[in-house]
Amino acid sequence: MPRYGSIGASHGYSQLRRIHNEIADYEYDELDVTSERDLAALMADTRYSGFNISNPYRYEVMKHLDEISEDARKAGAVDVVRRLPDGRLMGYNTDMAAFRYLVEGSVEGKKCVILGTGGAATAAARALRDMGVSDIVLVSRFPEMTSQRLVPSADGEPVKLGDMYKITGYDRLYTHYDSEVLINSTPVGRSPDIEHSPLTDHRVTVRMFSRLELAVDLIYDPYRTKFLQDARRLTGCHTRSGLEMVIYRAIAARNIWLGKPDDMNEDRRFIIPIKRRILEDQLNIIAVGMPGSGKTTIMRRYAYELGLKFIDTDEETEKLMGESIHDVLADASLGEDYFRAIEHQAVKAACMNRGAVIATGGSTALNPLNRDLMRANGIVVYVKRPLELLDRRGRDISIYTGLTELFNIRDRVYRRSADLSILNSRIFGERRAKTGIGNTYNYELKGFVYYIARKIERYLNEIADNKWT
Repeated sequence: MPRYGSIGASHGYSQLRRIHNEIADYEYDELDVTSERDLAALMADTRYSGFNISNPYRYEVMKHLDEISEDARKAGAVDVVRRLPDGRLMGYNTDMAAFRYLVEGSVEGKKCVILGTGGAATAAARALRDMGVSDIVLVSRFPEMTSQRLVPSADGEPVKLGDMYKITGYDRLYTHYDSEVLINSTPVGRSPDIEHSPLTDHRVTVRMFSRLELAVDLIYDPYRTKFLQDARRLTGCHTRSGLEMVIYRAIAARNIWLGKPDDMNEDRRFIIPIKRRILEDQLNIIAVGMPGSGKTTIMRRYAYELGLKFIDTDEETEKLMGESIHDVLADASLGEDYFRAIEHQAVKAACMNRGAVIATGGSTALNPLNRDLMRANGIVVYVKRPLELLDRRGRDISIYTGLTELFNIRDRVYRRSADLSILNSRIFGERRAKTGIGNTYNYELKGFVYYIARKIERYLNEIADNKWT
């Protein structure tokens, strides 16, 4: 059986092996490479018929190849290697085609700004130029040095990057606030550093891009980066994650290795179901809502029924504090500020899980930093319950504010944070009290849990079938 592999410095949360296992019948290994010697040894290893190449080896690998494709020459980088029947090694670039697939129909004739100037950025820039984009600007931390960097031209001859594209720094980005498309090709915001954005890290707010229509992040973990969340919230633009690019590149690599022609209509049959399965495994299910709305009871049962990990952020916060939330709030030397800081730590730790079920405290979503964390790799479910049915026992925060006023403040936040809303107007086990029928509590709670599961299934199908994030 043919054997292929992925070469990179560290694969971390990589989906390549899973994707390749779904789209073809061959062996596939993830190969961590730490030196030029390791790279050279793998290129000479005839057990492998080809490789996916990840950073930082997309440039280094070219010296080991006998031939490169036209797209690889244009991009100046190789991300797929094929061992030809005569033993020679040929390099290809699929970044340009994958990027074209992701943004086709949304960028033509627009002004585009790309954050970053590495291999992914230059591949995106060349793809945009081929698509008829009116203006392309690359943003660098060191614009003067970057402008002088030599890259291959379309005919293979080296040319200064600054002669091909406009290069600017983050401190001059204000001169391009009229851009309609904004693309992040940097690694900033990738898991586990999900609280960062390349813009906010340079004290730039996306709100200033008043004409922004589309924000694209080539990162796919987390699914909604802070960069994308800020763009959507502050400008109302459309957003797209890099997940479909990763799947497209895997399919393109398979086609190269097996000599299959590219057929986007045919390949899209793979992209949608693979994206669906990855999202199901990657995204947490996170419940928000008023204290006493039933979040913990319902989501604990949800996790049990579906065989998933369950996390209660209030319980995790108490573990970190070493005492109960009630005691901390009552302690004048600690108080609410201390509680909120520790709660944020607990929320971040919970949200770094994948495919878990998480119940949050009633006020957790009031912190905008917590909201970003929850939405990064989560489907946020607002569990809404009529005020007269809320369980008020042991709810410390409810004694400080009238319940109606508290609801009016929080309801807007919950609705803005959530992907789905669930009305919990039931009293589980009520039939038992009325009819005497045994075990109705478990029966009714289980039924409600599967009602929520069906709604989440439909939501997953919807986002898998669309490029928006």
